[in-house]
Amino acid sequence: MNTEVIAAAAITALVVFLFLVEWDGLTEGHARPEAHILNAARWGCVIALCWVLIPVAFSAPATERNATLVGLAALIVALMLVPVRWFVRIAGRDPVWELRWIRVEVARLTNGVRRDAGSVPPDQLRNLIDRLDRACTPETAELCNLLAAEVRDVLVGAESWNEAGRRTIRIDELSRALWPDDMPPPDFEAKEATFRWHMYRTFGQLMDAGAATPGSEERDEFVRLLSSLDGFRRPDTKDLIRDVRRSGNRWLAQHASERPWIEAFDFSVLGPHGLEEVRQIWGRDAVLWGAELEEDDRRALDEDLARRASVS
Repeated sequence: MNTEVIAAAAITALVVFLFLVEWDGLTEGHARPEAHILNAARWGCVIALCWVLIPVAFSAPATERNATLVGLAALIVALMLVPVRWFVRIAGRDPVWELRWIRVEVARLTNGVRRDAGSVPPDQLRNLIDRLDRACTPETAELCNLLAAEVRDVLVGAESWNEAGRRTIRIDELSRALWPDDMPPPDFEAKEATFRWHMYRTFGQLMDAGAATPGSEERDEFVRLLSSLDGFRRPDTKDLIRDVRRSGNRWLAQHASERPWIEAFDFSVLGPHGLEEVRQIWGRDAVLWGAELEEDDRRALDEDLARRASVS
């Protein structure tokens, strides 16, 4: 067997191995069939070049052979090094799994904005909304709308505490229905998650009742909600409840007619440890995953999405 046949056969064997590895990767990444076709065409070109051009290179005059072989090797290597992700970008993924990737990106970027408002360029958030529109299907419409609502609220800096909490729980429900084997586990069992959600919701209702220049009804509701926090008292919540009640009573006595109780989620009003106490109880989205949404919560979610659709 001559040298050029051995060289072409060796490269062909390597190409087949790499093709099979990338096929598995594209399949696990849920790339569309077009991505597989583009990748197969790339490797087919490499094999064709090997079998056509290697014999030509070896038949060239000795003075030109080395230069020809180097050029051929550079061309083959260039084709082999084309990133497979380019084909995924061109062809896309299965829409349901493309949405899975977008959902992860939504969580990453929105949490980044919450930690540091200037850490994520607004164009990145707008791009997420465009990607959600393109990935949306009738099967995933509710999830897409909830994710888009989350991004839009973060983008304009007008996120509602309770709307965000309800969306977190519902997004997790829908995600587990679509990708049951691909979702991280919740932090707590359903009973504990529901307890934390009910306390979270009460805290949000306190913020709503303590909005700017509340009337007498809002003040009465604020007092009622302050008292209801005692129903959530446990060793791990008692410090936050103490600071919330102390801060709320101080606000009622001194500033209720001048400014909101909590402005823009600035928990410094709760005292030097307020933010740390809030994070200890609700520091991750996963603490609410698996919580039970009541009918009023689900109705509020539907009404919010309907309002957004009418505005659009």
